[in-house]
Amino acid sequence: MLLPLLLSAVLAVPVGTIEGTISPPDKVRITKPVQVVVFTGKYVDMYLAEAQKRIDYYWEEFRQSFVQDKQAFLLFRDRALRQAMEYTVNQMKQDDPRNVSSFVRTTTNNSFQFRDVPQGECKVVALVTIGEQEFIYSDTVLLTTETPAFVVLKPTTP
Repeated sequence: MLLPLLLSAVLAVPVGTIEGTISPPDKVRITKPVQVVVFTGKYVDMYLAEAQKRIDYYWEEFRQSFVQDKQAFLLFRDRALRQAMEYTVNQMKQDDPRNVSSFVRTTTNNSFQFRDVPQGECKVVALVTIGEQEFIYSDTVLLTTETPAFVVLKPTTP
């Protein structure tokens, strides 16, 4: 009985905390609660691969329109990022439905905190609604200690 307990303590993955805020553009109000997700481990790669696949698809499909209207590309880029976020969260739910709630939060005060996040590269992604438009804010965090990592999520630049 002591051996399994000892093995779980030795094999435990070091964890950390991610704390942050969401910073909308000046004079802009976020109109709905914000969903914030932390992707860790294989889910970082999954999210990035899904996002790139969707961005590439939209580029090939609407290239001529995007060349003429850069703003249209930005809207489709955010759509691709949201789709990649949804896909990855759904995969997390399938893989470990009891644990996914540790990595998905909804906030109404533009701040968030995730505890017991496995150390390593993490991607923090937020779905922000301004007016009727949805945007994806994201940042990469490298957790290397138990000391909390702080992140300010801002609009993604092109």
